[in-house]
Parts: sequence; C-alpha cells; structure tokens
Amino acid sequence: MILFPTLVYRCPGPNPGSLGTTYASLGCEDQAAFDAALSDGWHATMPQAIEAFLQPSAAAAEPVADDAPPTRGEMLEQAERIGLKVDKRWSDARLYERILEHMKAAA
Repeated sequence: MILFPTLVYRCPGPNPGSLGTTYASLGCEDQAAFDAALSDGWHATMPQAIEAFLQPSAAAAEPVADDAPPTRGEMLEQAERIGLKVDKRWSDARLYERILEHMKAAA
C-alpha cells in the first residue's frame, strides 16, 4: 500500500546519490500521478532507479530523437524548477502552454 503524497525517483539527476550515482525525485499527490510517473520512466524506490540506471534495458539503449516532445514528467520537473504551480487537472498541452507563458514572463 502506498501512502500519498509520495516520491518517485530517476537516475541520473541533479542530486548526489549512493553508489556514485545521481538522482531526481518527483512528488506524486495521488495514484493517478504515481502511475503516470512510473509510465514515464520514474521508479517507486531509489534502489529500483539505481538498478535501472546501472543495468539499462535494450530499449533504453536506443537514442531518443532530439525533436521528441517533452514527457509529462519532464514538464512537471521544469514547472517545479521555474516555480510554476501546476493544477493536476491540466492536460499535457495546457501544462506545456503554461510553462512557456511563465518562462516568457520571467524573461
């Protein structure tokens, strides 16, 4: 049973971690956000994130196109970095639009 809010993890990231790795964390307010984060490549525990980083799957070895749109997880990370308060009901398109608006206003 998972108690919310909770964190999910991904390696590498901006924070120093164990075993010489770095990690990022993302807060999940409910089961839907948790499930979305896991589908975006986040992990429920730090050991799972480290293991996935140290032993990447064959699918992860394929390069990602530079023109690929940002994932929801990436957009949520960016929103947190720039101090944008996110409404969990926003669609990906709305979230992207708000991030761009916030960044233009800050420039």
